[in-house]
Amino acid sequence: MRRGASEDLHVLRKRILKGDIVKTVLWLAWPIILANLVNMSYNLIDAYWLGKLGKEAFGAPTVSWPLIMLFYSIGFGFSRAGIALIAQYVGAGNLKMANKSAGNLLSFMALISLSISGIGYFLSPPILSLMGVPLDIYPYAVEYIRIIFIGVPIAFIGFAFNTIANSLGDTRTPTYINIVSSSTNMVLDPLFIFGYFGFPAMGVKGAAVATVLSRSIVSIIGSYLLFTGYRGIKITINDLGIEKWWIKKVVSIGTPLTIQQSSNSLGFTIMMSIVSRFGSVAVSAYGVAIRIIDVLSAFTWGINRALSIMVGQNLGAEYYDRTKTIVKKTMWLTTIILVIGSVFIFLTRDLTVAFFVPEKDVIMEGSRVLAIFTWSIPFFGLFFLGGAVAGGSGHTKIFAIISIIRLWVLRIGFSYLLALVMGMGTIGIWVAMAISNIGAGLLALLWVFKGSWARRVID
Repeated sequence: MRRGASEDLHVLRKRILKGDIVKTVLWLAWPIILANLVNMSYNLIDAYWLGKLGKEAFGAPTVSWPLIMLFYSIGFGFSRAGIALIAQYVGAGNLKMANKSAGNLLSFMALISLSISGIGYFLSPPILSLMGVPLDIYPYAVEYIRIIFIGVPIAFIGFAFNTIANSLGDTRTPTYINIVSSSTNMVLDPLFIFGYFGFPAMGVKGAAVATVLSRSIVSIIGSYLLFTGYRGIKITINDLGIEKWWIKKVVSIGTPLTIQQSSNSLGFTIMMSIVSRFGSVAVSAYGVAIRIIDVLSAFTWGINRALSIMVGQNLGAEYYDRTKTIVKKTMWLTTIILVIGSVFIFLTRDLTVAFFVPEKDVIMEGSRVLAIFTWSIPFFGLFFLGGAVAGGSGHTKIFAIISIIRLWVLRIGFSYLLALVMGMGTIGIWVAMAISNIGAGLLALLWVFKGSWARRVID
């Protein structure tokens, strides 16, 4: 291991364990925020160009991604467990175990991605049909989703690298690589969708191909860094097994997160099927609104990932009082950002919807979604703050329960009741989405203040 790499990790660790809390959170968060925006750009850019082909093509990624995320959720749950382990070993100063944890995580993500790729490719068409995807969108969705599933192994290796880098406290390197990846996607999208400069015009399929090729950049560069030596981590052949001790830890931490992620993804798939009952206009309006809200959420996701890193390393070092202070200050920071963002989204909702799909009926419905849903976003942020505390601390069971209540009881339950039983139509769905965020945010806040999570999980 290079001496300089070890010293770099020591500097990162010292800042996370000893530095000013708010400054360190923001220092860790801004590259993650940028990386999240970059990652979102895959879908946003796809949406922008596909919107030029019409609402049917635009709807293909919208109906596909809840199902894609259902399959992704298995990998995401265990990768979040990897953050808890690696960050806490780094905080405790045990770099040998941090390195082994990184190697095991990479092996696990590679293995599970191959299974997900095959299953998703063959099962996604009948599942999309069962979801009730509108017939004018269905063929485009099948084309799009099958190509995305082919690229799952490429995506998962990139996710593993991002997880390992963030756990060490390096939020910048993944961001730089993702910027290159996203820039490549920006160039490839119009070439593959419309067939500019002699490229074949592939329409919806072109957007998916561009996404897969662009994501391979993260996987290739990330793998190179991890195997050649990166900030104290250097994965060798001996580290690539999936060891019993690692499985035991990850199953304990990751199973609740995986259940939560899978439950959420399945729930969002069902939500998509409820929205689909109201036609392609509702699907497009829902898709535009979710993408706009995701841009704002990128800021809180960045702060929450920074919070997970700081919680993990400080708990690993057994700085329990400092960890609680970190959580409280981050809560206020998150709330302020989301209140400001919510006001901005509400005031500009017509213009932002029109940017993606300039069709009058979609603009009207999309504006209605945002007018109802926007005011619950600060509570949405508190909910995800609870998730950051759970992920960093490794105490994941209670938050998993809150997450399931949010989606299955509050969102799906009220959507079905208000939209279908009481006949409120799409307005009932948008109201249910707001109710679910408010309820889950308050429950997560109560759990965080209780403080039962404030102890480390490593030996």
